[in-house]
Amino acid sequence: MNATEHPRLTISSILVFALINAMQFGPEYLSMSIKPIQWAGQDVWISVLLSGLGIHVIIWLMYRILERGGTDVIHMHPRLFGRWAGGGLNLLFLVYFLLLASFQVRLFIEIIQVWLFTDLTAWPLALVLLLLAYYIVAGGFRVVVGICMFSLVRYITIAATFFPAVYFHFGNLTPVFDHSPFEIAQGGKALTFPYVGVEALLFCYTFIKSPETSRKWAYGANAMTTFSYLLVLFFSLLLFKPEQLSIEIWPQLTKYQFIQFPFIDRFEYIGAAAQILWVMPIICFCLWASSRIGKVMLGVRQSTVLPVLLAIVFAAVCSIPDRSRVEEAQGLLEAFGFYMTFAYIPFLYLVVLIRTKASAAA
Repeated sequence: MNATEHPRLTISSILVFALINAMQFGPEYLSMSIKPIQWAGQDVWISVLLSGLGIHVIIWLMYRILERGGTDVIHMHPRLFGRWAGGGLNLLFLVYFLLLASFQVRLFIEIIQVWLFTDLTAWPLALVLLLLAYYIVAGGFRVVVGICMFSLVRYITIAATFFPAVYFHFGNLTPVFDHSPFEIAQGGKALTFPYVGVEALLFCYTFIKSPETSRKWAYGANAMTTFSYLLVLFFSLLLFKPEQLSIEIWPQLTKYQFIQFPFIDRFEYIGAAAQILWVMPIICFCLWASSRIGKVMLGVRQSTVLPVLLAIVFAAVCSIPDRSRVEEAQGLLEAFGFYMTFAYIPFLYLVVLIRTKASAAA
C-alpha cells in the first residue's frame, strides 16, 4: 500500500522514528519516576521494560488495524460505528488532543516560572508558543515532522546526566526483585502516560509514503524511548534514594544541579529552557491532528479550523492557574491515555477483525 495523500504532503517511512519518539518522549519524563518508584522502588526498571513491551504490542495492533482499514482512524470511525457514533469518537479525540496541547503548554510555562522567572505571567509565553505552533502547523504535516526530527538534539541534555557519575551510589539499585509482581505492574501502569504518543500513527498513517516499511521504525522509536526511560530512572536511583525521589517534583531537573562546568554556573537553567525541545513537537502534532479531525468532520479547510483551535488552547492554558490544576489535568490525561492505549485500541482491533472476516464470508 502507498500513501493516499498527495506525494508532496507525505513523509519517508524512516521519519516515523522521529515522530513517534518525539510524541512519546515528552516533558513528563521530568517527574515520571515519582509514582512508579513509590510502587516498585529500585525494581522500577522492570516496570519500564514491561511498559515498553506492552506498547510494542499496541504498535503491532495499530498497524494491523490500519492495514486492514486502508486509511486513518478518522475515516474509519464513521465506517465502523456509523455517522453519529463515529463522529462522536472523532470529537472525543479532538478534545483529547486539545487538552494534551494545553497541558504541554502549561507544563512548560510552569517549569519556566519555577526555575527561571518566578514572576512570569502565563499568558504572554502561552501566546508566543501558540503563535510559533501556528506557523509550524500551517506549513503542513511535513513541517511538523521536521520539528520532531530537530527535537532529537535534546538527547544532548540527557547525555549530560553522565557527568555527575562521581555522585552515583550503586547500592541504591539493590536488593533486586524485592517487590511483588502486583507492585511492579502498578509501577508499569503509572508509566503509561509517558509512553502515550504512539496513537499518532492512527491519525497520520495516510501521510506515510510506504506505511508497510515504517513498522520497523515505529518499533525502533519505542525501543529508543524505553532505553531513554531506563537511563532516566537508573540515573535517578543512583543519585537519590527511593524515599527521596517520592517527594521530588522534578527530579530530572534537580539532577542538573549536580552538573558543573567552568563556563556554566547553573546548568539547570539550560535544562529547564531546553524543555521547549520536548513540548513543541507534541503541541504541533496535537494541533495538526485536531485541526485535521475538524477538517474531516466539518468539511472545511484545515487552515480555517486551526485559528479557532489555537484560541481554545490559549483560553484553556490561561484557565489553569496553579500546580494543583496542572496535576488535575495530568491525572485526566493519564486515565484517558491508559484506557485509550490498553482498552480502546485492542477493542478497535477486534471490531476491524470481525468486520473484515464478516465481509470475507459474505
